[in-house]
Amino acid sequence: MERLDRERLYTDSQYRFEYLAGFVGFTEGDQEMIHKSASLLADRVPAIADAVYEKLFCYDATWAPFTQDQSGLPVRDKADSDPVTIDSEVIVFRKMMLVRYLRKLLTCEWNQGYVKYLEWVGNIHTTTPLKESTVDVDYIHLNAMLGFISDHIIAMVYDSDQWDEETKYAIVCAYNKFFWIQNDMFARPHIKDGVLTEEERAAVARKEKDRISAIRRGIWTEFFAVTVLGAALGAVAGAGAYRLFSK
Repeated sequence: MERLDRERLYTDSQYRFEYLAGFVGFTEGDQEMIHKSASLLADRVPAIADAVYEKLFCYDATWAPFTQDQSGLPVRDKADSDPVTIDSEVIVFRKMMLVRYLRKLLTCEWNQGYVKYLEWVGNIHTTTPLKESTVDVDYIHLNAMLGFISDHIIAMVYDSDQWDEETKYAIVCAYNKFFWIQNDMFARPHIKDGVLTEEERAAVARKEKDRISAIRRGIWTEFFAVTVLGAALGAVAGAGAYRLFSK
């Protein structure tokens, strides 16, 4: 049985990703299938982004975050009272960000840098020091959006005549696993998993205290060894000097 470091699951994004990937069976083969799908999906990414924002426009709760000033992009001038529409600058910009995200998925190298990027995508949709604005999207809407994107990709893959049924199935499975992992990174800032109990906080405090004590013991041991060595060398030198001057 593999033992998990619970603390690292909530503090180390790479460790968390590797656990999730291992649990759902997201392998290098799945990553290759996502890259393979680029031949079909790369040109359709803008259409997916359009469909996503048309869907978000259907509900006041999903459109509300776009009516607030975005990080580095004010929604409107103070004197501008026009509502934010599908054609507004902020929506054009957000579509571009979604297009970039999906195209990056199709071509990425699956390394620690990309895992950090996926974590950033999750964090940036909530209140975080990583951005200037305080726009905070409720998790329920993020979950719904991922489901919508996933459905569009699955439909495009199965409607294609580019691959046989076995390859289509492999591509769909790869996306299914990936979106569950990305969904976890959306959920993480919104849930209380990983909040330490009183006992766990006490255990962490004891571990830190023991670590500091060990460092101090090491310092004192080294200091004592140096002191003893210095005294021994001094005694040897003194004895030599005594013999020299006693002649």
